[in-house]
Amino acid sequence: METIDKAKSMTVQWMVLLAASAIAVGARAEGPLVKSSAVAPSVPSKVRLAHVPLNDVTAIAAQKGWLQEEFAKYNAKADLVVTSSYGSSGSVAALFDRGDLHFVPLMMNMSLQFRAQGLDTVVVWGSTPVNPRRAATIVLDDSTIHSVAELKGKTLASSVLGCPYYASMEALRNQGVTVDNDLRKGDVRFINISGIAATSAFLAGSFQAYAMHPASATTASLYIQKQARELTEAVPNGVYVNSGGRSMHFASRVWANENPDLVRAYLTAWDRTVRWIAADHGAHMEEAATITARALRLPKAVALFDIKDPSTVAWNWGETDYNALVAAMKRYQAYQISVGDPFFTKFHLNDKQIEALVDKRFFAGGEYFVDVSESRQHSASAEPAAKVPAGKKIALLSASSR
Repeated sequence: METIDKAKSMTVQWMVLLAASAIAVGARAEGPLVKSSAVAPSVPSKVRLAHVPLNDVTAIAAQKGWLQEEFAKYNAKADLVVTSSYGSSGSVAALFDRGDLHFVPLMMNMSLQFRAQGLDTVVVWGSTPVNPRRAATIVLDDSTIHSVAELKGKTLASSVLGCPYYASMEALRNQGVTVDNDLRKGDVRFINISGIAATSAFLAGSFQAYAMHPASATTASLYIQKQARELTEAVPNGVYVNSGGRSMHFASRVWANENPDLVRAYLTAWDRTVRWIAADHGAHMEEAATITARALRLPKAVALFDIKDPSTVAWNWGETDYNALVAAMKRYQAYQISVGDPFFTKFHLNDKQIEALVDKRFFAGGEYFVDVSESRQHSASAEPAAKVPAGKKIALLSASSR
């Protein structure tokens, strides 16, 4: 009798598992979806799915239909993932590692950091050098601090692994001021904090200075409402501006190898959107801000600031030269090691690893290359790009920005 009861129990367990599996399959309401290009694109019943992060650019690309159009060319669909709801970059890395996110747009330092900590990634797109205002060190508008030298003995806050942290460290160092880190005491105390918590603490006076991206959802309002002023920006023509501050898009090596055509679809849709924003002397910015404000749940003034301000982290022209991008990455890491940065001193890649990190297939001369350079004059969107007068850049893009 005990044996029969056990058999019945196992049968019930299997039925529950089978029912759960059926529910899971049924949840895919739009039909069979597979991730691998091992299934030929010519089979109509098999559609590949790419998990794409929802941000300023992809929101517009989806709204205009360009994202769907480019992926449809390869019998694929793009699923927009709201990565901001997960909070930290560590959570985004977890999504990426388990295959719930196929593209991650971050800065160069994060590309190196993630790979150095074990994520098997490849860079499929990198930007040109950026505007010095990409990252700034600010104080409250009514602060009595008016120079970097006056920060000595005060407290600076930022995310210790974030892009603005590295820009601020270089800028302060160039002016003879050092900041605490895990290896040594500096002239300035340091607090590791990020996001909306950092902005709230800054406004409450919990620390005197804040290293951040002006054009981000959590900080743009400080500028719009004139609550802060800049002590310093990134060093012009410095290591951050020419190297570390560059934006990067990366994918998992396995997924990119299985789906290089979908990487190209993503890059093409991205480039079409950037060219649309750049076209007609900024005539599309209001429409773009309306789309992104709704999609990202932002005040329109914040969305417009993110698009128009030279500090923008959403809009860049691409670097098409594989060797130039690899050299910039090597230069940035070498600099951080030379100044004793705690992370890069402990975790870093060798030259061969950096060369393998950048995927040649998506750069000039590669099989899946998309010309994302500013020098390409025609627009890939439905609207033709207007020529920018010689010696003048459009409002959204500074001379050295994306």
